[in-house]
Amino acid sequence: MHKTEVKTKEELRTEISKKKHQIPATKKEKFDNQIYKNITGLPEWKKAKKVFIYISMKDEVDTRALIKNYLGKKIIIVPKSHTKFNKLTLHEIKSFDDTEKGSYSIMEPKSHTRIITPEEVDLVIIPGIVFDKNGHRIGYGKGYYDRLTKHLTCHKIGLAYKVQIVNNIPAQKHDVPVDTLVTEETVYRINK
Repeated sequence: MHKTEVKTKEELRTEISKKKHQIPATKKEKFDNQIYKNITGLPEWKKAKKVFIYISMKDEVDTRALIKNYLGKKIIIVPKSHTKFNKLTLHEIKSFDDTEKGSYSIMEPKSHTRIITPEEVDLVIIPGIVFDKNGHRIGYGKGYYDRLTKHLTCHKIGLAYKVQIVNNIPAQKHDVPVDTLVTEETVYRINK
């Protein structure tokens, strides 16, 4: 492929998903442990009291250890998707018992959990399939996080494996980039 050729979001999503799936389980565990260390070492993580964080699926950077180890130390807020309205709501969980399998087979908060407003969040951890070094991301194509992040004024951190980082993503005006990108190898601080 020539350097002048620009891949579409869909091409990047497919290509990087494949690379992510090819990470061996032992390597993934090692990478997850290093990402855990990298994120918990950040000043933004240390000072945040209310953290909005996704519950990871099998092939995503593991967030379950972060959630488990910080329940009771920070207010942990997780998303619940409402497919009918195409949006996310934010809910505080006290333990994994407060979650159940929801839309897209993702673990989500049960309906009895307390709803948190976006303004209350100190720090948000955002998933993605592809990120670039400018903080732009490609998610799963539903736009849930894009619609939500424009209401979040706090620091935004993307978690990814090195194979998920590309030089440039075709970004649109409504895309909200992350402020920091954490991989197993490095922490990218995005200059805005």
